[in-house]
Amino acid sequence: MDERIYQITEQIVEIHQKAYEVYLTLVEDVCSRIVSEAELSHLLDYLLDFACDEKILALYKKVCRRYLYAYPGCIKFYVEAYWEMWEDEDSCSIELFDEKEDKMF
Repeated sequence: MDERIYQITEQIVEIHQKAYEVYLTLVEDVCSRIVSEAELSHLLDYLLDFACDEKILALYKKVCRRYLYAYPGCIKFYVEAYWEMWEDEDSCSIELFDEKEDKMF
C-alpha cells in the first residue's frame, strides 16, 4: 500500500511538472500581448486546476497581475475562485493576497 501511494505521489509531481512546462509558454505569450477577456478566462481556468502547485500558482499570479487593470472584474472572479478552491486548511497553498495592501497581491 505504501509503495502504491508513493507511486501515485510521483505521478502527481510529474503531471504538475508537465503542466508547468506547457503553461509557462502560454503565460509568457499572454503576458507579452493584449488578449481578449475570453482568452484570458480560458487560460486562468486551466491554471486554476493546478494552482496548488507553487510554480503554477506563480504563473497564475503573474497573469492576474498583468491583466488586473485591463479586466478587473475577471481578475477578481479568478482570485476569489482560487480562494474558494485552494485556500482551506486541507489544501496546499501560498497566499495570493497581502493583508497589508488592499487585500490583493
